[in-house]
Amino acid sequence: MYNKRIALVLITLLLPAISLAENSSNYIGVNVATFDSKQTTTEQDGLMINFGYDLNNYLALEIAAGASETNEDAATNDTSKIDYTASAFLRFNMRFNRVTLYVLGGYSSVEATATSGATSTTTTDSSGSYGYGIDFYGTRDLALSFRRVEFFDNEELTGNRHLGATMIGITYYFDTPKIHSRY
Repeated sequence: MYNKRIALVLITLLLPAISLAENSSNYIGVNVATFDSKQTTTEQDGLMINFGYDLNNYLALEIAAGASETNEDAATNDTSKIDYTASAFLRFNMRFNRVTLYVLGGYSSVEATATSGATSTTTTDSSGSYGYGIDFYGTRDLALSFRRVEFFDNEELTGNRHLGATMIGITYYFDTPKIHSRY
């Protein structure tokens, strides 16, 4: 129920941006994500939403947000989940015929909750983050997206803390013929 509320809030926050996006350089993406960490062998499934603005053919600004479902260890009944991720990225693009390769660099904040027995611990981490991805265009405006984001990987600073996500999703590019053609 909690994840449904988060998804509803994220979509509600993005609706004004979508309404202003027609005939602009904006894009929006919805991704299914698998969150992973070096501390555990479990992977959590979640949802990520990103919204971006193409400054030109090679550079974009992007914000992203997401959360995961609660993961329960059957043997110990311990639970864990990503309450939220919030990121702001600078995206560097290399566009080819029906394909865009890109790298992301920016800053992320992540909150996670873990429960062990009767003890529940909520941790919030913020750090520089980075990633990469590829978009395959099926049409002029719609792309199948694969991306990997490392939200934080601070081995020296936080004692080997790491969180990343592998994502697959759909990205919709609003009408941008005046800035560049994608193919």
